[in-house]
Amino acid sequence: MPRQAFSAEEIIVQKQRIMDEAAQVMASEGISQLSMRALAASLNMTAANLYNYFPSKRQLFIETTQRGYELIDNYTKEGVTHAEEPREKLAGFLKSAVRFAHDWTGYWELMVHPPLQLREDLASDEGDLTSDLRQRTSDRMINLFATLLSRSGVSLTPPSSHSSMPGIDGIAEQGFGPDTIWVRVITLLTNTHGLIDLYNHKMLDGFDVDVPPLIDALIDSSIDILLPALNASSPEASQ
Repeated sequence: MPRQAFSAEEIIVQKQRIMDEAAQVMASEGISQLSMRALAASLNMTAANLYNYFPSKRQLFIETTQRGYELIDNYTKEGVTHAEEPREKLAGFLKSAVRFAHDWTGYWELMVHPPLQLREDLASDEGDLTSDLRQRTSDRMINLFATLLSRSGVSLTPPSSHSSMPGIDGIAEQGFGPDTIWVRVITLLTNTHGLIDLYNHKMLDGFDVDVPPLIDALIDSSIDILLPALNASSPEASQ
């Protein structure tokens, strides 16, 4: 009796299983070491069967990148769900991003350090299949920062276009400035990215401390870069 064809839902589940395994292989052996034949073997599949789901490694990389953005979106949404105060929400967002990058290192590496040839291929395409996801993630992150800054007493004006950053008015007395606020945002994100690299490459293991609480402490401290008004100079802190 011939095997019944997979349903659409079963195909999605199978593709996710393949992408998750590919992410694990990339995390342990590197993106450049991923081969379709070796991936098929690790999944107890034939290479021909694997190609039924992903006709090329390039397509596998594209769809795996897409899934990575979906996963980090889920992680960060969960990270801010139960937080109320701006610092708590920002900490929840950053900590959940670090957790995603550590749980799914292969996805993270493919998202932020894609192979050069793949970057060139995507740049030359009329439609980059991952650009919308990158933009959506970036927009959500910027909107989160804008909202949290507004709740911290920073007056933000709406962006004049889809690609421009929100303007900032009348906040110099709080330690912010229109020429520095987004530099502070980028500095905070750069610090978090560097922390992820240290964590994933086990560079923090040399310290005689429990690493996860250290990660939390470093993130909590780095938030001061963006929200200095909530530190010792704030009325709440002096009470």
